[in-house]
Amino acid sequence: MDILERRTPLPLVAAHPGITILALHGRLSRVTRLDGAVLGYVELLDDPPDAAELAAHRPFLAKRLRPRAQGFVEVGRFWSADDAVDALRR
Repeated sequence: MDILERRTPLPLVAAHPGITILALHGRLSRVTRLDGAVLGYVELLDDPPDAAELAAHRPFLAKRLRPRAQGFVEVGRFWSADDAVDALRR
């Protein structure tokens, strides 16, 4: 992914009170509480190559940063951005 790739906001349908969502770059967004605490990240993944009938739906990956492990832990994959954001609230 090119770092200069245009930001793609998450296609959210529902309101998420108490949450701020910021498109960082490309397909990655940061999810924070209003106090600035980072809950995690939501990434828009590529369409599965063998799922033409699901072309209108793209999976979203919710993940949390694990500073000590120097990487991310996957929270889950979801068919909607709203579900991915909600998973980070738990």
